[in-house]
Amino acid sequence: FPGILIPLCESGTCTLREAIIIGSILSKCSIPVLHSSAALLKLAEMRYSGANSIFLRLLIDKKYALPFRVLDALVFHFLAFRSEQRLLPVLWHQSLLALAQRYKEDLSSEQKEALLELLKFHSHPQISPEIRRELMNSGTRDVEGEQPPAME
Repeated sequence: FPGILIPLCESGTCTLREAIIIGSILSKCSIPVLHSSAALLKLAEMRYSGANSIFLRLLIDKKYALPFRVLDALVFHFLAFRSEQRLLPVLWHQSLLALAQRYKEDLSSEQKEALLELLKFHSHPQISPEIRRELMNSGTRDVEGEQPPAME
């Protein structure tokens, strides 16, 4: 990742076609979870581009058990678009859907609420209802820490 993917995305010159070709190769490869986590973290912190969105979705779709820090960075990446006035591309919505589908149980209730609020500003007729359904019909990571009620 540090030698090919990250420099390519940082350059800002990666076309969608190149991203799809490289993504196709990466999707067939086994990549260690720590490398994928680091790449996701770096991509989430980069300026948005269609190519970055393709790589984000591809790495999210690998369904790794990601550290909460990476998930937090991904959520923050999407929430950074709250103030965007432009119409966001389908690739952006597809990446958000992939995050919601794969990691809905690992998000906190605050993160889910913030993402649902984001969907009010940036929605897609077909994809947003699916994202909303995924987020609303799942558990949260903050329920994990609660103590079970005492048995009497």
